[in-house]
Amino acid sequence: MKVDWSFPKRVLLTLAVITLFGAYPLITYGTPEVIAGVAAGCIISILNVLLGYFSIEYAYDKPNNTFMKAVLGGMGIRLVASLTAVLVLIEVFDFHILSLVSSLLIFYFIFMLYEIMFYNKKLSLRK
Repeated sequence: MKVDWSFPKRVLLTLAVITLFGAYPLITYGTPEVIAGVAAGCIISILNVLLGYFSIEYAYDKPNNTFMKAVLGGMGIRLVASLTAVLVLIEVFDFHILSLVSSLLIFYFIFMLYEIMFYNKKLSLRK
């Protein structure tokens, strides 16, 4: 299995650019609770998208049925895991809700676009 490293590089580059432009205002104007919420949302989104990437890479050489089960089933599992993590962070650890959910949605949206583009690229390369 040949791994396509362009996707993780794109995710890390996007993260670096957002951090570069967002760190100063966040640190200057944000409270520690807001900063922790933004960081937690970012981490959940990164883990989510990287698990999606690995599921696509894992299933790439598999038959179509297995490929679709791994990718689509993986999406469902990742969604439930992300929701569980958010609920635990809010209910148990009392994270700042607005910063956690907003950063999660922003990063999730950006990274999901990347994942869809990567998924289409991989599908076009399949035999």
